[in-house]
Amino acid sequence: MIHGKLRNGGEYWTTMNNVLQSAIDANYKGVDENAIVIAPQFYSTKFNEKQYSKNELAWPDVNAWQAGDPASHPDDTQLTSIDALDAIIESLADQDTYPALTNVTVVGHGGGGQLGQRYATIAKNQPSNIHIRYIHGDPSSGVYFTKDRPLTDESVASIADCPLYNTWRYGFDNFTGTADGLKKPEEYFQQYISRDVVSIVGYQDTTAGGDQYCMALLQGGVARRDRNLAWWQYINTLARTNEDLTGFPGNFSELPDWSNLSQGIIGTKLVVVEDADHDAEKVFESDVGRAALFDVDNLPTGWRPRHWVQKPAIKKSVPSSSTSADSARSTDAVSEDDQQSGAMSTFLKQPITLLSIALAAGIASSLYL
Repeated sequence: MIHGKLRNGGEYWTTMNNVLQSAIDANYKGVDENAIVIAPQFYSTKFNEKQYSKNELAWPDVNAWQAGDPASHPDDTQLTSIDALDAIIESLADQDTYPALTNVTVVGHGGGGQLGQRYATIAKNQPSNIHIRYIHGDPSSGVYFTKDRPLTDESVASIADCPLYNTWRYGFDNFTGTADGLKKPEEYFQQYISRDVVSIVGYQDTTAGGDQYCMALLQGGVARRDRNLAWWQYINTLARTNEDLTGFPGNFSELPDWSNLSQGIIGTKLVVVEDADHDAEKVFESDVGRAALFDVDNLPTGWRPRHWVQKPAIKKSVPSSSTSADSARSTDAVSEDDQQSGAMSTFLKQPITLLSIALAAGIASSLYL
């Protein structure tokens, strides 16, 4: 469970652990009583001085980790928060170490949702022996694959007055890649739509919170909700799916046709929690939030605009990176530990040793990162 902008990993661990225990107590389908929650801590060199060791990663800008930017500590590092997550996934996929592990779910909300959305986009190829679901909840911005934006009200923001609107974290201008290299936006688009990604949105998340720079405003106005609903229209229109987009915000009348990359199909799903605002506990304690965490198939949609019509899903073969865990119905939450090496960091106050024992002994079969 990836924390938000306040870098309060312990609080997010408690939130997700409560969600997990509540689902276990309710005998919710798909939940595994042996599931494990881990929450990482992305350190700030400004606000977390002396809280991290000489080998642990820390970032100079308080929220640079959200964008997948490089850390500044240790001095000689070039690793990003994306690389840290990749290293954890690679470590967890080691069947000799974790023979029972089949599911990893990367969950982020708010600032953590920003990293989650970008990680779902640019993470390296997934291991073939585990299923990975990416859940990004209520991020205040996402990375766009083209220079198109949904906002048409120039009184709020305009592209002409926002020269940095497509620079990295908002678009791919000036993006330097990760340790896995640098690809074209079209390639990252194909990665994103081929993965098991859930965008979860609190319908009441309408205050002017989070990122209010023009780069973010151009993604749908002042509210996180509207930006994320516009993102749903964007990704479906770009892929030319048959999804009914009636009532979704945003104007993409000149969006290019990338159906040659998608075949009109995306793996991304949208779940809207009607009664939730910008509150991770409300989002994930809801019926549709639980489904996003614990159900592999047939996710409920939650809220949809009036006159929206659900169309028959176009069937698509499951990518090879996901097939090995399709039968698993357990849930665990594993969050990222910042790493300078391939070994899992032990700086968290939560029971990392117990986690390792549970996995090695074949007790836990899923993790939420």
